[in-house]
Amino acid sequence: MELFKGVEIVDSFPALYLRSLNLLVISDLHLGFEGIMSEQGVYLPKVQFKKIMDLMEKIIQKRKAESLLILGDLKHEFSETTYHEFKEVSDFLIFAKRNFKRVIVIKGNHDNFIIYVTKKHGVELYDDLKLDKFYFTHGHKDLDPRKKDFEFLIIGHEHPSIALFDEIGNREKVKCFLYGKLSKGKKIIVMPAMSYFAYGTDVNLIPKEELLSPILRKLGVDELRAIGLIEGTRILEFPKIGELKKVQMLYE
Repeated sequence: MELFKGVEIVDSFPALYLRSLNLLVISDLHLGFEGIMSEQGVYLPKVQFKKIMDLMEKIIQKRKAESLLILGDLKHEFSETTYHEFKEVSDFLIFAKRNFKRVIVIKGNHDNFIIYVTKKHGVELYDDLKLDKFYFTHGHKDLDPRKKDFEFLIIGHEHPSIALFDEIGNREKVKCFLYGKLSKGKKIIVMPAMSYFAYGTDVNLIPKEELLSPILRKLGVDELRAIGLIEGTRILEFPKIGELKKVQMLYE
């Protein structure tokens, strides 16, 4: 599905394809999550890495691209990279280098010390990056779009989701892209998390002040639209977030 001309969601997966750059964009993998949680006494089945790799295979089958950009939080632990993360991040970057001519990582707030791994595998690493008309930043640092030269701002960090309710009040979270227009012809896209365990921010429920990204706290999300993902199956098109909030208020 095309969000804007030349900017499309790859099938129903958490990946964006930018035609003019022949570039795939993914975000928020949080590799090594289960290992870190086990060190904290919380034991989870080690399923995420396999699920992410299966997802990448499907994405590549749907859309061949020359380059891959990982929009932050490739790893999970804030502090120095642990063995669990080093192994999973290394294996992922080996896979990425095998399938793409150029691999770029934008540093997220979880990506401390990741330079040791990216340097080993010859992967480019940036705090933020402008490629042609696209500006990439993870989204955990404040940014004033009026002071940056771009047409498209693409961020992650928020892990956006939509909360859906049935007639008896059961709730389900659906990962989503957020997208819309800013002032002066600029546009924004917020990437969903690729992580299996990143449950996400229910953007149709929480107030502006509780959003994770300072960029979104400043801009708000009410004028943005959402595309929900039933991964590998279909997409769900939603109206503006502000309209979803109004509907939710009728049932409260």
